[in-house]
Amino acid sequence: MNNNFNQINLLPIPWMKQKLESIYEKKFCGDLFLFFSNLRSSTKVNPKTITDLLDNLNIVIDNTHPIYFYFPTEVNDFINDLIITLKSLFPNNAYIILCGFKEIYISSNNMDYIANLCDFYPHLRNKIDGCCLIDSSKSFEIFTSLSDTQRINILPNSSCTISCPILDYKFYNINICNLNHVCFVELIEDKSSNFTNYYIKGLTNKNNNFNFNF
Repeated sequence: MNNNFNQINLLPIPWMKQKLESIYEKKFCGDLFLFFSNLRSSTKVNPKTITDLLDNLNIVIDNTHPIYFYFPTEVNDFINDLIITLKSLFPNNAYIILCGFKEIYISSNNMDYIANLCDFYPHLRNKIDGCCLIDSSKSFEIFTSLSDTQRINILPNSSCTISCPILDYKFYNINICNLNHVCFVELIEDKSSNFTNYYIKGLTNKNNNFNFNF
C-alpha cells in the first residue's frame, strides 16, 4: 500500500473497531477515526482545515456528542499546535488524551509525564485531559490489522493511540454511546524496508483471526 495522502487526513475505521474488540475482548463504545498528516512538524494548523474534516464526516460535537483526541506522548511542535487548535475550537466538548507505552516511561506516572510536558510546552497547561500508558504487546498486531483492513501502514509505536480508547475508560462516561474517538498516528515511509518485518510480527499474534486484503 502507498501512503499517498495530502496534508491532514481524517478517516473512519469501523473494521479496526471490530478488530480491537477481538484483540482485547472488550466492547468498544463509540466510533473510531484515524487522524494523520504528512505535514512538517513546524507547519501551523489552519482551524478551518479541522472543522472541514469533521463536517465532511458529519461529526457532531456538543454536550451530548463529546469527542476524544488521542495523541502520542512524543509531542512535537505540530502536535502541540494541533492540541491548542482543537481546544480553542471545542473548549468544552473536546478532550485530549496522551498515549504511550509503559516500557518507555518506566519511572513516570501519568501525572508526572503531563507536568514535565507542560514545562516544555507551557501553552499545553490545562489542555491535557489525561495520559494513558499501556503495554506494547499488541502494537504489531494492530499494525498488521490496520494494513489489512484500511491499507494504511503506521509506525508500530503509533498503535498506542488506537488501543487507548478501548483500554482506558476512566476518561469518559461509558454509558454515553455518542462518542467519537480520533486517534493520531504517524505513517511509515512508502518504501520502508521495515514493512514486511512489521507485518509478519503482527501475524504471529494469536488474536490475528481475520485479514482483509482489498
